[in-house]
Amino acid sequence: MSWWVGQQVSVLREAGVFTVKVIEADALQLEDENGFCYRYLQSMVVARQEIQIQQITVKDAQMAQKPKAQKPVSTKENALPSIDLHAEELGVSPQLPAHDVLLAQLSAFKRFCNLQARSRQTKFLVIHGAGEGRLKQEIKQLVLSRPGIAMHDAQWSNGAVGASRIELVLSVFTAF
Repeated sequence: MSWWVGQQVSVLREAGVFTVKVIEADALQLEDENGFCYRYLQSMVVARQEIQIQQITVKDAQMAQKPKAQKPVSTKENALPSIDLHAEELGVSPQLPAHDVLLAQLSAFKRFCNLQARSRQTKFLVIHGAGEGRLKQEIKQLVLSRPGIAMHDAQWSNGAVGASRIELVLSVFTAF
């Protein structure tokens, strides 16, 4: 391979773009994008090639155009009203700080609980996302702080607990 000073190259098993600074008999002295110089054997260096991006099919863009299929909850819970508290489902701006997003999610949860109580609905689903995230913890604290409301895990996706079933005792529950 013929090398020249200023050529953009990559190094096998290394990340980043390097520039050839000095050519030796069996090695190259390269500078990385941060200005640090390294010496590599020529056999470890490869020339970079420009990729024509017009020829690349963007699979993710094609997938985004297809309507997303909503994952169904288990059959006995299909008839239950539900609310998805994911920020994008609530229309909350992604530019908001995380704390403001959490406050909007909790506010939506409280409004939904109050609506279900007024509708005399004793059971409903809250989709908060899988894992032990902050939102699930905050909802649990709200539920534990009030009489007449209970929270139970509900299977939502891939066997993970991404939703909770809320049960209201209407004679005891007081609105948020």
